[in-house]
Amino acid sequence: MNTDYLRYFATLAELQHYGNAAKELNISQPGLSHAIRSLEKDYGLPLFEKTGRNVRLSPYGLELKKHIDVILNNLDKLEQTISDFHREDKIIRIASVYPLAGSFIPELIQSCSVKFPFAIYNGMTPDILHGLENMAYDLGFCSGQPSSELFEYCPVQKSYVGIVVPKGHELISKETFTFHDITAYPQIFFTRTSPMRKLQEQIYKDYQISAAPACEAEEIEVILNMIEHGFGISVLPYLDIFKNRNIDILPLSETKWESTFYAIRRRDSVRSQGEKTIWSQIIHNSKMDRLEF
Repeated sequence: MNTDYLRYFATLAELQHYGNAAKELNISQPGLSHAIRSLEKDYGLPLFEKTGRNVRLSPYGLELKKHIDVILNNLDKLEQTISDFHREDKIIRIASVYPLAGSFIPELIQSCSVKFPFAIYNGMTPDILHGLENMAYDLGFCSGQPSSELFEYCPVQKSYVGIVVPKGHELISKETFTFHDITAYPQIFFTRTSPMRKLQEQIYKDYQISAAPACEAEEIEVILNMIEHGFGISVLPYLDIFKNRNIDILPLSETKWESTFYAIRRRDSVRSQGEKTIWSQIIHNSKMDRLEF
C-alpha cells in the first residue's frame, strides 16, 4: 500500500479538482493522475467520476474514503508519537497516589539538575499500574510492590503506622494504650481495591482482632475528612499531609509496621532524557537516604 497515494486520494476528494489538488500536494497534475489510476487499478474500482472540469467521489470512492480517513488519521498519530519519542521536551506523564502527589513528587522533580515539562495525575494503585501497562503514563508512584515482571520499581518512602483520631479524642489522654483499645470505636477502612486495605487487615489479623468497617473510602484524603468529622478512627500510615489536619496519631508501639511507597515504570519503555533524570534521582535518593524517613 502506497500511503502517499492515499493522501493524494484524500486531497483530491476534498478539493474535487486535479489542478488544485496537485498544487496543494506540490506535485505535477500528471503525477496525481497516475497515482489515482494506480489506486483504481489496484482496487479494481473507479474511485472518481467527472463533473465538468471537476471530479467527485464515485459511490465506491465514498465508501472507501471512510476507511482511508481512518488509516491516514492513525498514520498521523503514529508519526506524532515517533516524533515525541525523539523530542527532549516531551511531557513526562507522572501518575501518583494522593499522599505523594502534594509535596514528595514536586520536591523530587525540583531536586533534579535539569528542567523539563511534566504532568501529574492522581489515582489509585491498580489504576496507575493499568495506565503504566498501557503506556498512558511514563512513571508511577504507588503503594505496594507490583507483581508483574513488566515493571521495575524502587522504594521511595516509608511511613510508620498509627491510629489516627480526631483532635481531642479520649484515646489521647490514656496513660497506657494498646491496639485493642481501638475496638470500642467505629473503624474507617480503605476500600478493598486499595493495597492499603490489605495492610489494615494484616495488622488486625496480627493482633487477632476482628473489626467491621463503619465506613470505607478509596483515598486517604477522604478518610482524613471522615475522621475530622467524627465518623470514626483509622489505622493509617503517617504522611506529611497529616501535619495541617485536625487530627492526632498514636503510633503502634507493639509492632514495627511500616507502609512503603514505590516508584514504578515499565522495563521496556523508550525513555526521554527528563524521565531518565527523574529515575536517576530516585535511585540516588534511595541509596543516600537508606529509606530512613
